[in-house]
Amino acid sequence: MKYAVLCCLIFLLSACATTASNYHAAKADGTGYKEIVLDSISYRVQFKVRGNQRIEAHNYAMQRAAELTLNAGYDWFIVSKETRRLINEKNTSPELPETFSTRRCGLLGCKTQTYRTPELDTEPPDSYTLVLLDIHMGRGIRPEKNSYAAQETYTRFSQQ
Repeated sequence: MKYAVLCCLIFLLSACATTASNYHAAKADGTGYKEIVLDSISYRVQFKVRGNQRIEAHNYAMQRAAELTLNAGYDWFIVSKETRRLINEKNTSPELPETFSTRRCGLLGCKTQTYRTPELDTEPPDSYTLVLLDIHMGRGIRPEKNSYAAQETYTRFSQQ
């Protein structure tokens, strides 16, 4: 009994240890975070993940916004603009299936029949979710509308 419990515990811990995080600086394929300095207290934060994962991309963008705010020495940030996009990277032009015809002739006449080849490409297109946040940072009393406490936000989203 103890052996079975120990094996289950090791299995669960190893599964947790091998979970890969998508939170990283943008790499060659473009996934991860980037930011652009708009002015001394404003950034545009971008986060891109593979697949249709709007919530994950939003949460990582919020984590990065909080991280930037804390690193700059500010207490809170406001999200003034948020954009979410699903980007399909496969060619979107429709491909017509190939057709071929056969003609059969008999005593009563000829008959032509047209066939379509089956479409074999069932693989879903490569897609990415992109979230853009325009943030403005501040200190002291936090505004109520669209504002987030940097430390609380960072703690909340970095533990997911």
